[in-house]
Amino acid sequence: MSSQGRLQFSLATPGLKLSAREAPWDSAIFLAPVAQIDLLQVLDSHAALEDYAQYQAWVASEHIGIVSCRLAHDRLRESMLLEANGFRFIEMVLHPRLDGLQKRSITADDLKILPATEADIPSLREIAATAFSNERYHIDPRLNPRLGDERYARWVGNSLGHKTQQLLKVLDGGRLIGLFVVEATSSQSVYWHLTAISPQWQGCGYGRRVWTSMLRHHQEQGHETVSTTISARNVRVLNLYAFLGFRFMPPEMTLHWVKGSE
Repeated sequence: MSSQGRLQFSLATPGLKLSAREAPWDSAIFLAPVAQIDLLQVLDSHAALEDYAQYQAWVASEHIGIVSCRLAHDRLRESMLLEANGFRFIEMVLHPRLDGLQKRSITADDLKILPATEADIPSLREIAATAFSNERYHIDPRLNPRLGDERYARWVGNSLGHKTQQLLKVLDGGRLIGLFVVEATSSQSVYWHLTAISPQWQGCGYGRRVWTSMLRHHQEQGHETVSTTISARNVRVLNLYAFLGFRFMPPEMTLHWVKGSE
């Protein structure tokens, strides 16, 4: 989920490179500006501490309430700078990736993968609002998890008319089993933004069937590579990706700053 917000910040000094921008969809949910740091590079640890004050002044002047930053797992100087200034580690995320999809033999299933319609939105929003519990906006104890529920529900609603993302529904006969929000990143690659099975049908043996059916769906479309991002806390899904033959790219750590919680 991405959109261009009105707030942007950029800094490049001999000690620090930092750029941040507003995440407007999240701002609408949390009723205060929410920003994300897109680039952070500490070039000189001592100088960076002084230069960082310019970013802090921007946060204060714009009354920003939440800032998130995702860093490569080995960017320890950067994470230490953030943690010294009120950020807290929230989660480690993994990036499963499956290559060579066209060469795989995938057993057919009678589950149906179809584009969602406007009539599906209320049911799909309900799935999104109840299916997630391991993601950063749910596990940060300083934030109301109900706002995390609303965040994913809105994401599903907005994805129906999105320029590049596609909302898919998974059906077993007349049962609405789950949803996927996907995006073709090239002619042969697809990215899974959101993946969810309705809590009503979790634990009923659908996980492996749904994920396998989605792979077959993309195979039929001619895609060669499927990738996604998952929280390391979600052990059950992590094991599912391993079973399906996904490899894992280098992990990243997520940190949050929340106004008034330092």
